Amino acid sequence: MASNLGFDTENNEQQRATKREAPSIQVNDIEVEARGQRRDNEGAEQKTDYEDEAWRLRKLLRLYFYAAFKLKGSTCYFHLIYCVFFLIQIIKVALLTTQMFHFGNDRGNFSSVVNRGHLTLRHLLLEHWDASWETLPYPPAHGDFAVYTISHLESGINFAVQNYYNAEKDAIGYYIRTSDDKMIATVKYFDFPGFQDAHIEEGIIISDKTFPIDKGLTSETTPEYETLYSYNITREFEYLNLSQPIKRMLSTTLHFTLHSVRSHIDNKKGTCLKIEGWVEFVDLDNNGQVSVDLDTHTRRIKCRDMNLSISDWQLENTSEAAGAAVIVFTILSIILTTLTIAFAAFSLWKTKHFMKKHYRSYYGVIDEDEVDLPTSEYLRFVKFWDITVLFSDVLTLYGTIWIVFNTEHSEWVLEILDSYTVWLGVGCILAWLSLLRFFKFHNKFHLLFSTLYRAFWDVMAYLICVGVLFVGFWVCGYVVMAPYHVKFKTPAAAAETLFAVVNGDEIYATLAILESDKSGGNWVWWFSRFYIGAYVAIFTIVVINLLIALFMSAYESIKSYYEDKPDERELGPMEKALRRVLEQKTEGTNLRSSICDLMSEGRSLSKEESSLRMELAKLVRVSKSKNDVVLLKPRTLKAFMEDEDGKSKEIKCCCITCSFTLFSGHGQASSGQ
Repeated sequence: MASNLGFDTENNEQQRATKREAPSIQVNDIEVEARGQRRDNEGAEQKTDYEDEAWRLRKLLRLYFYAAFKLKGSTCYFHLIYCVFFLIQIIKVALLTTQMFHFGNDRGNFSSVVNRGHLTLRHLLLEHWDASWETLPYPPAHGDFAVYTISHLESGINFAVQNYYNAEKDAIGYYIRTSDDKMIATVKYFDFPGFQDAHIEEGIIISDKTFPIDKGLTSETTPEYETLYSYNITREFEYLNLSQPIKRMLSTTLHFTLHSVRSHIDNKKGTCLKIEGWVEFVDLDNNGQVSVDLDTHTRRIKCRDMNLSISDWQLENTSEAAGAAVIVFTILSIILTTLTIAFAAFSLWKTKHFMKKHYRSYYGVIDEDEVDLPTSEYLRFVKFWDITVLFSDVLTLYGTIWIVFNTEHSEWVLEILDSYTVWLGVGCILAWLSLLRFFKFHNKFHLLFSTLYRAFWDVMAYLICVGVLFVGFWVCGYVVMAPYHVKFKTPAAAAETLFAVVNGDEIYATLAILESDKSGGNWVWWFSRFYIGAYVAIFTIVVINLLIALFMSAYESIKSYYEDKPDERELGPMEKALRRVLEQKTEGTNLRSSICDLMSEGRSLSKEESSLRMELAKLVRVSKSKNDVVLLKPRTLKAFMEDEDGKSKEIKCCCITCSFTLFSGHGQASSGQ
């Protein structure tokens, strides 16, 4: 078939019949020299330097672009090098997933220890705290936990201080105060002339005082020889010489430290903790509502620091041996991926070097400006998957090294475990995601990412326009409804609400929660109805459906792409149609004759015919001897790689033929994307 020729030679019969130089072909008054000379040596052809160089480059490109395994018809092709790489990735992902489950279980146990201790201290140090404040109902069933009178504020402060000092005696859990544990108070207050401060003539001055809890603290010994503490904040204010301190107080913070132990019955070990906490009474704008809250920062420490002879609890389920195995396979994966990227750069350089020397002669171009392959062909050397694997391995290695080498000797808090869980989690996601590249063995399994590739830039452009529209709704909703709507209270809450409403969630609740009775009239109420309605109509009905249409269009184009023959998939519609017609061996057709007549020399052409002739010259040549049209190779790397089929070892297995390749072989290369 003429379309299978890679050079401008006449035909196979002419080449075998003559040992002389092949005749040249005249096209548009330009003489194209025949490529290569055939020499007969003991009945076999010897490869020229050009052919040897092309063969070596094909072998190199096939090695790089091969898929690990590929199913075509009844033949399954295996590339052994990439199958080994696939096996390493499978083992790494399996080990990493196992480690994630174990580490997540240990981190959950420590989180439970920290959070339950936090709730215990809330009940212990906050007056009138009960379990109803620990739930997360939506919409909120109650307001802020706060006090509103002087007596309640003083009582709340006194309650927190005396319960802190009585924790060893009153708390059910094991809490102790070491020599370094103490409580310090910080009071922030304001002064202005209305409080009869002679040194202030105008304006407001903000001041703060930090003092140890001692002047208002008293103790007594019970008959059981236990020390019972009581406290009165008024004595502290008298000692500090503060007049009307509660009236002008903006905040009071009680900072404290405690030590505690959690026991683990199963392994007879203990978790020793140092707890740093803050009890805060806050009314920064002095509106009369003093919010009360407690926050803690819990650190796991060595039990010997508390003079306790207890074996320290570590990450019991997380195996150091499994972590070491993850490190080994991750490092191996990094090395192989780095070598793959380096090999891609080398293959790109060799391809550029070859095309610089032989591009015009191999592809038969006559356009003086066309001297190399399109840039899109060279972009095939950039593999998104390699970058994904490398990034995944770096995150996995970072988190696993800490688990294996640092957990036993370091003091850590829940935040540290959370951070390493995030790194390992992202690494695990990317590791599993990277396995999808091995699903290229059949077009149906590769359909997902092929569709994403095709729709990516259209979706990005579309989302930019949608993002501008979303920001407008976001800012408008936050500014107008924030004072009267809990779901728009902050910019983050407003954005989260709008994302939820896109899916049609809680539209009624979003409308009903608005506290319109607190607004100055019905403006906000009417605005909220039109605002939510317009947003739902635009984003749910229009935006989402147009986004689906973009993906559906890409999906249909991908289906059409795979329905074409492999050597036609990279071609444009016009070139594809023309090749299909000219590949038919029917001679003397009107179209074939017209092309031969148009491409022949010695006739005058109109401007339109000259333009058409220039475009056709990129696809066809005219054979003088047979007065026929000869197709050129498509200007793609795929056409160059598959110009010659390699050899591979085939094994018949039932109804399936298995073909094994080590370094080169058949032309079943992947797309490189």
